[in-house]
Amino acid sequence: MTFEILSSLKSHIIRWPRHLLMVGGICLLVACGGGGGGSGSSTTSSLVEPAPAIVNQSVGTIYPADPVFLKPTFNTGTAVITWSNLAGSVTGEIPVSASGVLIQDNPSSTRKYTLTVTYQDPTKAYQSFLQKSSDVLTVTVTDLPTAPVYLDKSTNTLTQTTGRSDHASVTLPDGRVLVSGGTDGTTVLKTSEVFDPSTEKWTTVAPMTSARRGHTMTVLSNNKVLVTGGFDGKAALAAAEVYDPSSNIWTATLKPMALTRRFHTATELPDGNVLIAGGVVGPLITDDPRTTEVYMLSGSNAGGFDKHVYSAGSTGLALREARQGHTATLVSGDRVLFLGNSSNNSGEAKLLDYDSTTPGNSTWTTINLSASSAYTNCKRYNHTATVLNVAKTEIFIIGGGTCPKTTALLTLAAKSGTPSASTTTGHTWDEMGAMTVNRSYHTAQLLQDGNVLVMGGYDSQVSLNSIDKFTLNSTTQSWEPTRDTKLMNVARAMHTSSMLKNGSGSIVILGTYFQSSGVISNVVDIWRP
Repeated sequence: MTFEILSSLKSHIIRWPRHLLMVGGICLLVACGGGGGGSGSSTTSSLVEPAPAIVNQSVGTIYPADPVFLKPTFNTGTAVITWSNLAGSVTGEIPVSASGVLIQDNPSSTRKYTLTVTYQDPTKAYQSFLQKSSDVLTVTVTDLPTAPVYLDKSTNTLTQTTGRSDHASVTLPDGRVLVSGGTDGTTVLKTSEVFDPSTEKWTTVAPMTSARRGHTMTVLSNNKVLVTGGFDGKAALAAAEVYDPSSNIWTATLKPMALTRRFHTATELPDGNVLIAGGVVGPLITDDPRTTEVYMLSGSNAGGFDKHVYSAGSTGLALREARQGHTATLVSGDRVLFLGNSSNNSGEAKLLDYDSTTPGNSTWTTINLSASSAYTNCKRYNHTATVLNVAKTEIFIIGGGTCPKTTALLTLAAKSGTPSASTTTGHTWDEMGAMTVNRSYHTAQLLQDGNVLVMGGYDSQVSLNSIDKFTLNSTTQSWEPTRDTKLMNVARAMHTSSMLKNGSGSIVILGTYFQSSGVISNVVDIWRP
């Protein structure tokens, strides 16, 4: 009988030692590869009383309320996990089975976990004689220093009408935050809400014409909002629509996209048009995922989409490779930086030099990564890319993919040659400080003071309610993280965060990942500087 403890991923919640402590020759399941608790058999006829296994794991730091997972393993009988403080006062208990199912706990202080198994041992003279065996594990929680309260706890005033996951949100030109679509865990939504920072209250506005999740939402230069693609619960969508905040009306675009898309990107170009790229595209296997589309804000095709099909060579607006889970970021001049790909983890870093006069003459440049371990060893997807400077030449890449704890700084070289031509060399990748946890499906925001805030995310086992704040170390010229001392009220992944435009520097954070429990919280957090 063993008592296994896991974290979401262990190595980032807790500073785990390289080896597991063993007491009395008994070890954890993960260290020994088996039951470790005596000589018991899975068959009742040969069952003998297992020897007690006492495991005391002392760790440097578990941040308060970070998730800890307990995985009990035993051969037979019934069991209960109890936990207590060091004084021995029992504060909770959970009945468990021998299936080894993960049990989550979020301790705010040091806890002593005891797994007690009660069973019948047929080797004893009396079949009804109950035997007991216990494993004990102590987990130490180190409180962090007191800090100002960053997150608003007045959830009664900040609660959305509907809890959402896989939705979209944008900050409107008037400073309000618009949220649309997503899922409530049961239904794909078409509803929309607006958050007013002056009152910190939500108001229901007109619903979209189509229910959708995994869509994009882009604020246009005419102050309207473009929504593209997504999934309505039955099929991916080619439909797109535009919201007018002044009239509270949604209108379908003049014509839809040529391909259905979800989990794609939408990037506003310098001329005001919007480049739609990547994602899961088309209903047919023959649909080319490299095909892009441009929403035309003006011209003869205004209000509709122009399709751009891939052709051999390095010119045109179509992608040079299929991409999902990528980022498409407008950087210096008229360039768009594409990073990442979740379909095969091979997403090269490419620059699109957009030609607004003749889009078909746009060119692609592959960024030379041969001398960089910061990117070549970490294939990114479901990451974030944050532009750091006014010149838009420094891009901070955070988490995701095969190296979800790592960060890197990409510094773009200036263009060379013709105005529409980037250089293939001179770009630099630098490894920055690692986060305290693994993160994918997180969000990141550039703060007014120039620092970068990273919120929530998924660590491959559970959503996170923690926050990392990156600050530039002027001595080492490295962006280094510190764990924010306050946690979000709700663990979040596939959420959204929006910077308010009221001068406060505050960020609205909403939405939670749709987990097996089916519970999607409508609680909203505000991070305040």
